[in-house]
Amino acid sequence: MENETFQKKDYTKVSFTDCKFSDCFFEDCLFIESRFSGGEFSFCTFKNCNLSLVNFEKARLHEVSFEGCKIVGANFHLLEKRLFSIGFKESILQSCNFSHLKMKKMSFQGSKLCECDFKETLLSEANFKGCDLEGTLFHQCDLRGADFREAIHYSIDPQANQIKKAKFSIPDALSLLKGFDITLE
Repeated sequence: MENETFQKKDYTKVSFTDCKFSDCFFEDCLFIESRFSGGEFSFCTFKNCNLSLVNFEKARLHEVSFEGCKIVGANFHLLEKRLFSIGFKESILQSCNFSHLKMKKMSFQGSKLCECDFKETLLSEANFKGCDLEGTLFHQCDLRGADFREAIHYSIDPQANQIKKAKFSIPDALSLLKGFDITLE
């Protein structure tokens, strides 16, 4: 499908296996427990959609944006890695897995990422500005040049991640010292 707009549709538990969407706009739609396996979404926007427990295995997402969406339990690490490019704005992401992905310059601006996993993820120059990162794990990630200004509740171990030239705001940047067993007064 090309250049289509979908509004207030309920696609709960619907399979989009091997479906192709290009330049489509999804607004206020439910995709709870849907299967995107093997599907392809290019230049699509999801706005105010619920994509909880979606199966993304081998799905192709190219230039896809999620704005104001709720995404729970998504295994983004199972996406097809070729032509992979997504972005998030003011979305809620909970218990999502982004491990082993190349997400250079990816934007999560203003989003709430609760208990998400980033293990061995390339996030150089990524935008986490204004994000709430409570319980989110960053381990062995490349965060060089990433923007964490105005972000809160992050826990990043500078010894377990590359953070050169990353941007942080005070007072939350003090959490970077947590693993050094020091006392601040």
